Amino acid sequence: MGTETAVAYHLTIAPTQRELGGLGSGQEGVRARVVGMGRAAGGRVAALLEEAPCRLLVSLGYAGALEPHLRTGDLVVGNAYLHGAEPPISGVPLATRAAVLLRESGLSVQEGPVLTVDEPLLSPRSKRRALQGSGALVVDMEGRWIAEAAARKGVPLIAIRSVLDEAQFSLPAFVAAIIADSGRREWAHAIRAMSNPSAFRSILPLAMKSRGASRTLEVAAQSMVAALPHQP
Repeated sequence: MGTETAVAYHLTIAPTQRELGGLGSGQEGVRARVVGMGRAAGGRVAALLEEAPCRLLVSLGYAGALEPHLRTGDLVVGNAYLHGAEPPISGVPLATRAAVLLRESGLSVQEGPVLTVDEPLLSPRSKRRALQGSGALVVDMEGRWIAEAAARKGVPLIAIRSVLDEAQFSLPAFVAAIIADSGRREWAHAIRAMSNPSAFRSILPLAMKSRGASRTLEVAAQSMVAALPHQP
């Protein structure tokens, strides 16, 4: 098999199965993989690109809003990836084209920087500080590391983030436990937290936001699959 035919057209990744937007291995011509949360996601993406090179990487996932005007289910296409004081990874050439495509599907889409953090931002105050320090539209825990892995391999990246929690929304403390566990026992952590009245009151609103963000990701994922080429 020649090099050209060995290189796949694109790979779609997400931290969890829910964030893959309904994509799965059963769909013809679709390579979709769960890569986990946090910095480790970058290593898993690097390994995937080493094992099976591709011509385009599509990264899907949830994010927290930093800009107050963003609402649950709004999409942000990343055009720069920030982490702390490190120089940004910027100049992503496909971001504008992807944003236009998603708007044509009737979605609310903005293009802008994504801040990656090592610990979840649970409070409105922490989100305000992050906005002031970075100017990013949204915050996630994987984007920077995924962008680094793609850049090292010279693979173009389209990163689409669906807003889960608005800037004014306080996330319950058990979210940190879910993230530390890479989302493997999400409901176990939620059930354990129900003994705390404040956490219990936040579970239903958070579940509703998760459903809204997931629906938008599903439309975005299907729109990208329909638009991208299905032949090497």
